[in-house]
Amino acid sequence: MLGLDSDPVRVVQAGEQAEYALDAAPPMPTGKLDAEAVPLAVRRPPEPLMKVIMPIVMVAAIGAMVVIMALSGRGVSPMMMVFPLMMVMGLLTMLNPPEKAGDIDESRRVYLRHLDALAARARENGAQQREHVEYFHPHPKALVNGVPAERVWERSQDHPRSLEVRVGTGMTRMSTPIDVPDPGSPEDLDPVCAVSLRRTIAAVSVVPQVPVVVQLEAFPAVTLTGPDARNVARSIITQLAFFHGPELVGLHITAEGCEWAKWLPHTKDPESAEFTVAVVEAGSPEAIAASHNCVIAVHDGETSLIQDDALHLVCDGELHALTAAGKEKLGLIDDFPNPAAEFIARNLAFYRRPDSTTGSGSGDLMELLGLEDVESLTPTTMWPGREGTRLKLMVPIGTEGPGKSGAPVYLDLKESAHGGMGPHGLCIGATGSGKSELLRSLVAALAATHSPNELNFVLVDFKGGATFLGCEGLPHTSAVITNLEDEAVLVERMFDAISGEMNRRQELLRAAGNFANASDYNAARKGARPDLEPLPALLIVVDEFSELLGQHPDFAELFVAVGRLGRSLGVHLLLASQRLEEGKLRGLDSHLSYRIGLRTFSAAESRQVLGVPDAYELPADPGSGYLKTASSEVTRFKAAYVSGPLMRRINSVAAPTGVRVFTGWEADVAPEMSADTSTTLLDAVVSAARAAADLRGEQARKIWLPPLPPRVNLPDVCEPAGELAASIGLVDDPYRQRQDPFTCDLSAAGGHVAIAGGPQTGKSMAVRTLVTAMAATHTTRQIGFYIIDAGRGEHEALEALPHVAGVAERTDEERVRRIIDEVEGFIDNPRSDNPSTDNSPAHTVLVIDGWHSLTAPDSKLEDLRDALARIASDGPAAGVHLVLTTQRWNAIRPNVRDLVGTRFEFKLTEPMDSVIDRKAQEKLPTLSGRGITPQGQSMLVAFTSKEDIAHVAAQSADQAPVPRLKVLPRFVRLGETSGSILLGRGGRDLGPINLDAQHLVAIGEAGCGKSTLIETVFVQVAALPRESARIVLLDPRRAHLVHAQHTMVAAYGSSTDAMRTAIADTAATLTARLPGADVTAEQLASRSWWTGPDIYLLIDDFELLPPEHLQPLMPLLPHTQDIGLHIVVARKFGGAARALMSQFMSTLRDQQPDAVIFSGTREEGQLFGVRPIPLNPGRGILVRAGDNAGPIQIAAREETP
Repeated sequence: MLGLDSDPVRVVQAGEQAEYALDAAPPMPTGKLDAEAVPLAVRRPPEPLMKVIMPIVMVAAIGAMVVIMALSGRGVSPMMMVFPLMMVMGLLTMLNPPEKAGDIDESRRVYLRHLDALAARARENGAQQREHVEYFHPHPKALVNGVPAERVWERSQDHPRSLEVRVGTGMTRMSTPIDVPDPGSPEDLDPVCAVSLRRTIAAVSVVPQVPVVVQLEAFPAVTLTGPDARNVARSIITQLAFFHGPELVGLHITAEGCEWAKWLPHTKDPESAEFTVAVVEAGSPEAIAASHNCVIAVHDGETSLIQDDALHLVCDGELHALTAAGKEKLGLIDDFPNPAAEFIARNLAFYRRPDSTTGSGSGDLMELLGLEDVESLTPTTMWPGREGTRLKLMVPIGTEGPGKSGAPVYLDLKESAHGGMGPHGLCIGATGSGKSELLRSLVAALAATHSPNELNFVLVDFKGGATFLGCEGLPHTSAVITNLEDEAVLVERMFDAISGEMNRRQELLRAAGNFANASDYNAARKGARPDLEPLPALLIVVDEFSELLGQHPDFAELFVAVGRLGRSLGVHLLLASQRLEEGKLRGLDSHLSYRIGLRTFSAAESRQVLGVPDAYELPADPGSGYLKTASSEVTRFKAAYVSGPLMRRINSVAAPTGVRVFTGWEADVAPEMSADTSTTLLDAVVSAARAAADLRGEQARKIWLPPLPPRVNLPDVCEPAGELAASIGLVDDPYRQRQDPFTCDLSAAGGHVAIAGGPQTGKSMAVRTLVTAMAATHTTRQIGFYIIDAGRGEHEALEALPHVAGVAERTDEERVRRIIDEVEGFIDNPRSDNPSTDNSPAHTVLVIDGWHSLTAPDSKLEDLRDALARIASDGPAAGVHLVLTTQRWNAIRPNVRDLVGTRFEFKLTEPMDSVIDRKAQEKLPTLSGRGITPQGQSMLVAFTSKEDIAHVAAQSADQAPVPRLKVLPRFVRLGETSGSILLGRGGRDLGPINLDAQHLVAIGEAGCGKSTLIETVFVQVAALPRESARIVLLDPRRAHLVHAQHTMVAAYGSSTDAMRTAIADTAATLTARLPGADVTAEQLASRSWWTGPDIYLLIDDFELLPPEHLQPLMPLLPHTQDIGLHIVVARKFGGAARALMSQFMSTLRDQQPDAVIFSGTREEGQLFGVRPIPLNPGRGILVRAGDNAGPIQIAAREETP
């Protein structure tokens, strides 16, 4: 069994007496009290002769003066009568001097006040003297409840109070006597003051109720007689057993009424103790035996004396000593009944010394901890609680070195103000010196004696991870950080984790009530504030810290901060390394209170660590070292070993079972031990600690979360995050000791998101994850997506989601443009809130994966820049959001980039290009999916597989899908006309496109559909009544020869002459329709001054028509609407830009005709404000009123194969 705190009571070394006992006692008053001298007595002096004669002479002189004045017969002036009167008054004053009794009374009052103050100081010193003596000799009843448990067995043989016992209370002289100066002759002193001084000294010169102490070592025998003799015997036994260990005092007790003493460990083997005490009956043979150092004989009578040289005490309520002078009273005995003695004995039965104090020096950690073997570490007996005790953070690390007794050497991590060596220290040892084993032994010892609610570990190994291998399983471990040399990111995470823990502890102390330090916090938690959460001490052990500071010098500032603030926050730092380079400590060495020096590489290093070269001279025996504390005392030790095979006890004799009556201590049998090579002592301590922690529900707070994994799947992070927000990954926040979901919110920061990263960094996966996560947490009424894949991101799987309206690859230019047109349509035509009339989602997200490719100068779609800029600026107001990815931030124009508020980055090709945090970007690993958030934190985007997309699609199958992307049909059949000329289908809504303008211009390459457009217009005009329309068809290539004889054709020209004639006739007819001077305004408005059909001039292959033939029409072009002229022109693509500058085309363009730009190349530049692009036959771009009205598919009567 262990002590009440489940720890063995270690032997207090000689150098530690003041620390553990003497300094803790109330101070004994010293010196003396000075009394002032007694005032002298006041006596009347003898009257001088002149004083007697002078009154007589003056009376005679006055009488003579009066007689002479009366006999002179002269008138007497009144002034002359005043003069004798004045002389008489002076005489009376001289004869009656003032009394001095008032001076005597005042001096007495002052002196008596001095005596009162002197008596008060004397009584105060007497009370302090009594407290000082009672600290070492308390009342026996207070030994368990009134004396701290750490004082059990505190007295060694060198202790100044060793073998002293209290037998009662009595009077003793005051330790500060009153010093009275020599008063001289008593007759000269004031009697009142002298008597008061004498009485004051008599009253305070002795201190009452002070323990009467007997030094047993001075008496070979003590006789206790009288009716209360056994009461005093019980008091002596319990005091000896409480303050002295079994190795110092052995008790042999046979006296009646002391059967309770069987519980005391001192009765187990009294002969092995240095000082044996026998308590026997006075009439027994043992009373006169010489085999014990001291014999206490007890008898109820008052006449039993066993030896003449013995101390004879008579106990009859009062305490008397029999001396040669007779019976002298010492004082009163202490009332100490038998149940109280048994209670103390039963409590002391739990205590015992560690076995290593006997000098074995084996170095076994379990033996140093006072445990029989590792099986003693059971969940029910471990960690009884060291908080608030002297044993907190104090554990053995080994045994004394050669030439010593082999006693344990303790390392006390507490700060010096609490009696420890810490809070911070240094350990230096060369390769093979046993440094790693020492650190493991320290961790194992602390874990075996402290619960996770009392102590946590942060174990750091800069190189490799072998030092703390296995310690990660301890419930005390908050962090095990290894392999930092090759991972710069891990070093930064450790910096943030330790800094965050320091900040967390400061905030906790402040929030709990502005506690000054962790000690006050834990004291309040054990007392009046049990609701407070645990705040365990934190031990940070850093192995190879010199190399850490060499590669990361800024860590010195963190260590200095820990050294400065750790005292109040309960954070302890232990730095270990092979070498000590003080230049790298940068002020840290002033915070290192204790130093451990194992074998060093040189004597100079030993002097740096210990101040002496002894560590360099240590033998090549791992574990040998020196411990230096703040007191500059250097202690050699041999460290414990916990990595070897586990030694287990072999129970050769079956232990008795059942409940038995305890009759006394049984003899110890040395157990047989065997080596278990399948495990180590460290592993066994880890297993026992884990079992105890599971039973109690205690676990260290994790301040070091594992680094972000190489990959995290979407189902692991996908969760609702609010409207227009989705969790798409993990954010690593080591400062706050958290890894939170990374949320992308489209409702914040302008509503747009931009992702930048180099090739193969995970941009496309981020887009896929974002779309899938949004679809999993939103309905199709809330959000819809259009996706442009400009980087071969393989997003076609996303089309399975009902939220995705369409996906377009960069090579499908028409589909890309359709997406842009539809998204712009949402801006131009806001959605209706009525779902019966508008089933589009409330928010539309345009995803562009590969912005840099889509808008590159050599891209066929670079003309979409303006449309995309409009979406970025006007989209948020209409519920349109933009999500884009790029390889470089400068690929996005400032007018768009400035509108994107949410930005995050993956690994960029050049870290200096980062717009978030260049330092964080530089340290970012080149792993797919790893990036930094807008706040500069490290994050990992989740991986989304096709199976995840299919699962989300299946879960959303019951929702009405968003309207799918509309695309132009490959063929538009020309139906019956209804008064308007149908050109085809197209525009942003892909509806029917009619000829709204007065004229139509078509430009395109050969075979693009220009003639089909002329054919379409011809067919529809030909279907009109003859009185409302006639056709003039100019066909240089005779592509429409079949219509030459049509009844609606007023003129047909295929040759040059024919075309000139047709144009001239047409001009002549139309010239007649020009309004004259007599035409009224009403006629102009209604166009009623002429009658006849409208003339449709259809010109195919316009480039073959000589320009001079068109001269007759030039005066008519400004009046075409008034005179009913409609011109439809189709020409080839080559030279179109130059042709539009001709006189006829320039004038025609001023009339704002509808234009269809068929397939072409970029070399011609913009035509009607549109840059031509390659298109399929029949497909063109409609320009109306100078604006791009979108694509158009020309209607035709029959589909071309």
